[in-house]
Amino acid sequence: MNEKLLLLPIIIPAISSLLIATLKFPGRKHRNIFTECCVILNTLVILLLVIYPPMGTLTLFRLSERAEFALRLDGLGSVFAVLIALLWPLTTLYAFEYMSHEHRETSFFGWFVLTYGVVAGIALSSDLLTLYLFYEVMTLTTLPLVMHEMDGRARYAGRKYLTYSVAGAACAFIALTYAMSQGGGESFRLGGTLGVWPNAPDNMLLWAWFLGFLGFGVKAAVFPFHGWLPSASVAPTPVTALLHAVAVVKAGVFAVIRLTWYVFEPETLAGTWPQYVAFAMVCVTILYGSSMALATQHFKRRFAYSTISQLSYILLGVLLLTPEGLVGALTHMGGHAVMKINLFFCAGAVLCQTEREYLFDMRGLGLGMPKTFLALLVSGLALCGLPPSAGFMGKWQLGTAAAAVHMGHAGVAMLAISAVLTVLYVFSIFSIFIMPGQKFDFKTANKGVKDPGYEMLVPLGILAVGSFVYGMYSEPAIKYFTQIAQGLI
Repeated sequence: MNEKLLLLPIIIPAISSLLIATLKFPGRKHRNIFTECCVILNTLVILLLVIYPPMGTLTLFRLSERAEFALRLDGLGSVFAVLIALLWPLTTLYAFEYMSHEHRETSFFGWFVLTYGVVAGIALSSDLLTLYLFYEVMTLTTLPLVMHEMDGRARYAGRKYLTYSVAGAACAFIALTYAMSQGGGESFRLGGTLGVWPNAPDNMLLWAWFLGFLGFGVKAAVFPFHGWLPSASVAPTPVTALLHAVAVVKAGVFAVIRLTWYVFEPETLAGTWPQYVAFAMVCVTILYGSSMALATQHFKRRFAYSTISQLSYILLGVLLLTPEGLVGALTHMGGHAVMKINLFFCAGAVLCQTEREYLFDMRGLGLGMPKTFLALLVSGLALCGLPPSAGFMGKWQLGTAAAAVHMGHAGVAMLAISAVLTVLYVFSIFSIFIMPGQKFDFKTANKGVKDPGYEMLVPLGILAVGSFVYGMYSEPAIKYFTQIAQGLI
């Protein structure tokens, strides 16, 4: 396949978003059909590129002899590309019914579709400079989505999100400039473009990687740079679902993988102080996120803190600096996206149908919204790691990889503690929904409460099934991830 086709997943959403904003549609239905068709078209293009990947690199322009803006699709990029390609159409369908209760729908869908192309650009980036540019553009396209309501809470969340992102961008920029000055501006290559240092690595190299980890770690919500993520839960649920499951946070994890495995050399970083410090940070984040998820009563924010913890599961695998750790990270990255986006969808369905945000106001709603609760139950059990779910396979791969490394024993302990906390904060939601206590008046609590329409229920059902299908048939995916970790694709 011609490498010029790599531009299509970026151009199609850009043109589509412009048309959504400028065309005068006869009604909401026509605009929604047009939007869904554009998203599905882009998904089909991405899937075709993954199945028939172009062999070459598409260089769009050069900034200098060492710096170019280029696109290429390799194995790791394919994983991220497939993830967004499968989840974006479902989120768009979900958003049609959810946003019917909101205002400025056209503006929302314009930015929403545009972000699809920007995130696809991250997956297709050939080198660190291109990834960095798309990564920062993503901040600009998602900011209007975070601030969509434009009330006091939304503006505060937007300022916080922008402040954290700009600070992270500054740290990541230092890593970028150092890497390019040392010849690391070439196309991504497993094992690093900087190569193995024959002697002890230069301290500047270690600082550059660590600052890059902190910079990209902002989007991955590493403690103490996580504060923007719970605040961003004030955005409409389709946005928070994508922010917390796919687009922004997974882009942060993806960028850390690129930086660690494809620019800097894992063998050079292994056993150095930045590896230990970064590993300690993700261990603290795992425990902190799970503890805060158990403590908070806000439904969406509970899942936001859960995301903070689960993202560091993935980073733990990355920072083991072993192929097995990378396989575990990729396995959990895919599984977590499917599970968590559905849990946010369930929270959004409750908010949309009842206007209730806090768990203590949701007692007994499981009987009034049985289909929503069933999807919540299935995805929640998967998040807890019930075999053979997506959550189980990811945690199993990470646990076995960590147990094989001396430093990873602390990680195993954090995974075990977090698993217990996950069961507690997920099952407490179940109990609130269906076991509110003796002599509870279910009829009064569920008066006027019902499940949402098919536009929201269809994604809930597909993703609930996917939470277990991914785990039951994970062997082909794990084999693919193993080939990536071995540099074969």
